[in-house]
Amino acid sequence: MLSATPVFAQTVQPLIDENIVKGPGKTASGKIEYTNDSTQTLSVVLEPKSFTVSDTGELSYRPLDDGIHAKFSTMSFRIPPKQNFFVFYEASADKLPSWFVVYATFGGFKERTPEGFRIQIQLLHTIYVLPKQELQKDELVVRVAEYRAGEKKVILRVENTGPSFGRVLEADVTSAKGRSTQGGFPVFPFSQRQVQIPWEAAGNPSKLQLRLAHFKLEQSVASTTP
Repeated sequence: MLSATPVFAQTVQPLIDENIVKGPGKTASGKIEYTNDSTQTLSVVLEPKSFTVSDTGELSYRPLDDGIHAKFSTMSFRIPPKQNFFVFYEASADKLPSWFVVYATFGGFKERTPEGFRIQIQLLHTIYVLPKQELQKDELVVRVAEYRAGEKKVILRVENTGPSFGRVLEADVTSAKGRSTQGGFPVFPFSQRQVQIPWEAAGNPSKLQLRLAHFKLEQSVASTTP
């Protein structure tokens, strides 16, 4: 049985590493901390994989692309109870930007499922290998910013028209009397991303603001009748 939820208090930190390198083939380095807060010694096996994100945020995984090169200080280890363990890595890519995840599968639990199966827990760490060139303001375009009153939500669709990776840190929707904030999300090169922002405040939202690391993007919000 696989679970993506650390029900037995296993954690990985950080969840995301964004590494800046000077160019293709240049090496990024970092470390990942795995913590076992249970009362059992657990085994951990690592597996890097490439992934794709759809325009609505669904993830699909595949074997690591040939153009991504990753080396880890170890691929398997054991963590005693209430202890942590650091894994050091080096990563490079034939083209930039590139990204991949590191699956960490925790095993060795004494507990079993009601059906008698062994329990395994999978935690993800995401590594980005990025060039110095960042997403520019004129490369990020809001294609849709629409409030659907019947569904009480704002539909936001943005397009990254450039070759650089970007990350929206926060999406903020406001009216004269209310506000709703959506957490951050990545915007991949030459792709679109759609998110839904719940709206429970009074009145119709009229303004959208996207906050990125080095700029903000503002857009009016259209409304549709139920």
